[in-house]
Amino acid sequence: MTVSNSRRNALNKLKKVSRKRGRRKPPSRRAAKRAAVRKARPMPKPRTRPARRRPAAAAKLTEEMRSQLQSINSHFDRLEIKAQLADVYTAIGDFDAKLMALPIALEKLRGRGYVHNEQLEDRLEAIDDQWDDARPRVEEALEKHLKQLDREADRVERQVDRGATSASGIERMQTAVDRLETHINSAASSITALYDGISRELQSVKWDMNKTAEMLDLIDNSQDVRLHETEGPLLAIKTEWHRDGDEGPEGVLFLTDQRILFEQREEIVLKKRFGLFKSDSKMVQELLLDIPVQEIDEVSHKEEGGFMGMGKKDILEIIFSAAAPVARGRFHLKGQDSSDWATMIKLVQTGEIDNDRADEYEDELEETDTVTFPTQCPGCFAPVEPPARGVTNVTCEFCGTIITPEK
Repeated sequence: MTVSNSRRNALNKLKKVSRKRGRRKPPSRRAAKRAAVRKARPMPKPRTRPARRRPAAAAKLTEEMRSQLQSINSHFDRLEIKAQLADVYTAIGDFDAKLMALPIALEKLRGRGYVHNEQLEDRLEAIDDQWDDARPRVEEALEKHLKQLDREADRVERQVDRGATSASGIERMQTAVDRLETHINSAASSITALYDGISRELQSVKWDMNKTAEMLDLIDNSQDVRLHETEGPLLAIKTEWHRDGDEGPEGVLFLTDQRILFEQREEIVLKKRFGLFKSDSKMVQELLLDIPVQEIDEVSHKEEGGFMGMGKKDILEIIFSAAAPVARGRFHLKGQDSSDWATMIKLVQTGEIDNDRADEYEDELEETDTVTFPTQCPGCFAPVEPPARGVTNVTCEFCGTIITPEK
């Protein structure tokens, strides 16, 4: 079995794993075992140039000319190493390693409860196909440019080793070495262009997965945040809740496909020595907000403060419905765009977020007992639109009656 097929099997397995109702399947040990025994395709072997001996400088050269020759020789020695294009060999190995490891890492994220962003599997598979197509062309271009650079390095080496007895001779040597460096850079750029787009996409996927892992770590480190049945986490970020003007508790703001939550996580200073130095403190970790997303009436985002574009604060402002325990919330997000949060909240409210579930988690929604709401308001008999999943009650827009699910 080729490495390509092995990687693709790991990706396909992510899409076919079945899930039991209300449970997340733990990551498969077989997938990790396959990765351990998987053999990579043979790597192209970098060629090495034989060691050279620097010739002795002519006795009649001035001290300045000797210094120039020494600089040229040192420059050429560095170029001999650079001409082996080691960065390209490293990139080839890095691609193969990541394309074998990332599907396993994604499976572990799924096992930890991350059910959304179905595009991750598709993106990895697309990258895998693109790299399979590009790798032979990269190796062919690498071999071609290495031969050309090797021949040119031989010519320059002979010229440098002959030495020089005049300023014009030293200048010609410098020109030859500089030209070699230009050709090396051009060859490296030409080869890199063959996989640069694939590299950026692979880094993007890895970055998304790292941010997801950080979010799951924040959930795992919570004392009170527990995901409900079929509930999927979406975002989490360290936040300051401006509950009292521009100040308030610091902690973590969570968004799932059903709820928005804020857990205070901060060290509270109880005593200070001389009014300056902390002498006693305690760590506070407490869930202060736990509100269904459907109880959000309005959401807005903006940037505040900063100087010349630096140090701006991302602010998320939320107005809750009358049924919520608080009327509004103002949150300073530390490290994420408030516009992304506002967009994600709206996707949850419309139910569109369910279309973003990974394939193996779509059946969970169908298997879960659905909540049925009346089709008419019991107060004024106005029609009631079916609310999104996770809604516990709705307010009639005509008469204000709180409508609960049918028994």
